[in-house]
Amino acid sequence: MLGVTTILTRGDLGLVKAKESLQLWIGLVWLVSISILLAEIIYPACKWVSQKIKTSMNLKRYQKRLHELTIDEKELLSEYIDRNTRTTSIKYSNGVAKELESAMVIRRASNMAHHYDVFPYNIQPWAWEYLTKNPELLK
Repeated sequence: MLGVTTILTRGDLGLVKAKESLQLWIGLVWLVSISILLAEIIYPACKWVSQKIKTSMNLKRYQKRLHELTIDEKELLSEYIDRNTRTTSIKYSNGVAKELESAMVIRRASNMAHHYDVFPYNIQPWAWEYLTKNPELLK
């Protein structure tokens, strides 16, 4: 676009009349081009910042949930920390595990059961990190 503008401004090429008659359209095309270029830069940047803020807010909410654990939830999560493992087998019908799963603290690692209704459950990486740094939450 800059090249076209430079060429049209030179009087020795005989394009002065063309420049004058097309100036409005050249300006509009230039504005649209700049707008599209800025949108292509600004939208991904805003999306990235928004994702970072959302992740940070969710992490704080999840960590707050670990400060409100029931005795049964503490016992179940202690299995992970005490045994220094990220996976443990839990009955599918265990309500405590279901509550922790819905709170995004643990997740079912596989759809294949070990036995009839015993499934492997993994502790979420953020929960593992937070509980290993704050083991007093499980006492």
